[in-house]
Amino acid sequence: VAALYHECTALEKKITEETLDDTSRSREQSLAEFEQKEIADASLQPGEDEELEQAYRKMSNSRKIAESLAESYQLSGNDAEDGAGNSLSRALRALRSVTMYDPALEQMEEQLAEVESLLSDYNHDVSEYMSDLEFDEEDFRSTEDRLNTINHLKGKYGNTIEEILRYKEEKEAYLEKLADYDAYMQKLNAEWEEKQALLKKACEELSEIRRKNAAVLTQKLKDALIGLNFLTVEFDIAVRPGQAITTKGYDDVEFLISTNPGESLKPLNQVASGGELSRVMLAIKTVLAGKDAIDTLIFDEIDTGISGRTAQKVSEKLALIGRSRQVICITHLPQIAATADHHFLIRKKAEGTSVRTNVEMLDEAASVEELARLLGGANVTERVMESAKELKELAKCER
Repeated sequence: VAALYHECTALEKKITEETLDDTSRSREQSLAEFEQKEIADASLQPGEDEELEQAYRKMSNSRKIAESLAESYQLSGNDAEDGAGNSLSRALRALRSVTMYDPALEQMEEQLAEVESLLSDYNHDVSEYMSDLEFDEEDFRSTEDRLNTINHLKGKYGNTIEEILRYKEEKEAYLEKLADYDAYMQKLNAEWEEKQALLKKACEELSEIRRKNAAVLTQKLKDALIGLNFLTVEFDIAVRPGQAITTKGYDDVEFLISTNPGESLKPLNQVASGGELSRVMLAIKTVLAGKDAIDTLIFDEIDTGISGRTAQKVSEKLALIGRSRQVICITHLPQIAATADHHFLIRKKAEGTSVRTNVEMLDEAASVEELARLLGGANVTERVMESAKELKELAKCER
């Protein structure tokens, strides 16, 4: 249902965005044709811009390149008396005149000869580069104009030639769509109607699953509520068609309850007291203990409005849930507190103009003392302490 709902919503959005009147359609077509033609007329080639930019940099700085190379050639060549080439040749001749006296000098001669050869190759390459450095003004202007054209297109359609060409392909596809616009929109609407029909069918199937399982869950919750001392409880889960379809289908689901004989079923939030709501939630969590993905459950004063046998049953349910997940329960009833694995005592104390809350974890002995205080109030006798110990032991046996 959720997947089909998102598909229908996406199609609705697309239909809304692409619905055009004749005037808008003509304007869109003219703009797309202009943009496609402007890019096509440029006859762009991938990588062309990088080659042109390199050539433009070379042409723009040709004078500086020529001057620097001329100076380098003069300093490293053989033309000038103090050039590196001449100096290196003289050094090599001087070394060769003495290599006959010591074989160790032959390696030095080879190294110097290699340096001379490398320098000669360098000067040859410089000479050739300088001879190719000349170009006419027309080449420079042509390169500059071509770069301006490409940069203009980049400013409008993409940061690279590849992006500009993709934009052109998109406009060509858009023009094909506009050329057969009516058929295109009919296809979109037909696709939406098909998805909408599938969505409604899926919602019907989901609703049937809900109604079927609502009957099962209703009975299980009713049994759980009776186990929590709702002796005359009536419970029902109403599954009704709602006003609109969402990702969860078209059902409105409502929990109905009656806790007094002769009363009609009414929405849970309208008739249940705070204590009853807590017990209903406890019943739901008990029934769904194996399905619910929540790791920790917090019950804040679930003992409100209950006592005696009802409190005992509530404690049993809390202990049951506590076997599979963490349960934190704030309570004033000893029957409920006794079933816990760990006890924390919460105290509030006034300090000047503020109130401080202390939370203390209790050991076994302190836990029994607090249970006795809940049982006997301020006057904790030996008999009350024995009752607290017995209550604690009975809770352990039940767990």
